[in-house]
Amino acid sequence: MDLLLAEKRVVEWATACSDELGFRHSNIEAAYIWNPGGFVNQSYRITDSETVRHVKFAQAAKAPFLKQWAAISEYLSQHYQAPNLVQEVNEEILPGYPYGLVFEFIEGKPLSLAANPQSVIQNVLVKLNQLHTDKEIPKLIATEQARSYSDAFTEEYITRFEEDLDIINAEKHQLHFVTDKSLAWFSTEVDALRETVNQMPSFQKQATDIVHNDINWQNILVNDRDDFWLIDWDDLTVNGDAAMDYSVFLWPLYQTKDWTYWKDYITQLAGQEVVERMEFYFRAKLLDDVIDVLADYIEAENVPEVKEKTQKRAMEIHLHAYAEYMKRYVE
Repeated sequence: MDLLLAEKRVVEWATACSDELGFRHSNIEAAYIWNPGGFVNQSYRITDSETVRHVKFAQAAKAPFLKQWAAISEYLSQHYQAPNLVQEVNEEILPGYPYGLVFEFIEGKPLSLAANPQSVIQNVLVKLNQLHTDKEIPKLIATEQARSYSDAFTEEYITRFEEDLDIINAEKHQLHFVTDKSLAWFSTEVDALRETVNQMPSFQKQATDIVHNDINWQNILVNDRDDFWLIDWDDLTVNGDAAMDYSVFLWPLYQTKDWTYWKDYITQLAGQEVVERMEFYFRAKLLDDVIDVLADYIEAENVPEVKEKTQKRAMEIHLHAYAEYMKRYVE
């Protein structure tokens, strides 16, 4: 991927439809936004030096997820601090990315970089609990086929692990820091997680929660007044598991000195069965840091402009998570 060429194409497109995007000046610039979590979508910051927009382009396979977001964007903005949608993009600005969404740019920083994240954590949890029990969203989008919490877990983690392992095994020669023994163990552990979840009673009930499904601290933007926005609603699902959202959001606090407080808070907010499933999601989250980043490491070969920092980050996360996983769950 040639980022300079991609940015040029985004500028040409934005200039041609500047009125629709709300630009009043002709000196439009575009800058690629690096997503350390992968390369499935592409995002750019575009501005005419006065107005700023954020555009997100999706590959064909991911376009339906962005279209779902567009269909309920107004509702999400009104009730869930989601960014305001400016317009849809129904043309292929970048090769292989036939659809996109343009949003108002939020001048905030990720919760992970906030000086005092504790001040907004409880407010976000309350908002998530509201989302999980929302009665209007299923009326606005097509409800997926009924499934159990076990099915939801399998789709979110097990399927992703298997897809990642296909990529990893095909290009394992690139992973000089991963042994064949480790690769074999990854597959064995994924199978063991699937079997355990299929046997746990709390995972056998019907999944009825409305979940964001990617509510990590990078997807929560805050300003100096502790206002917050929830972004990246691509993975919203109407029959998911609230435990997934809580586990991803609370991951930075897990096993810290404050964890007992937050565990008790979620128990009161969502119930004991959610907490039981959440503990298992934490395990999967750590394994995700072991496996998924290896796929990111391989895919970074195709993006030379960010290859070095992406691969450095991926290797560091993998090595730390692998050692931590073995310590917590295997040794």
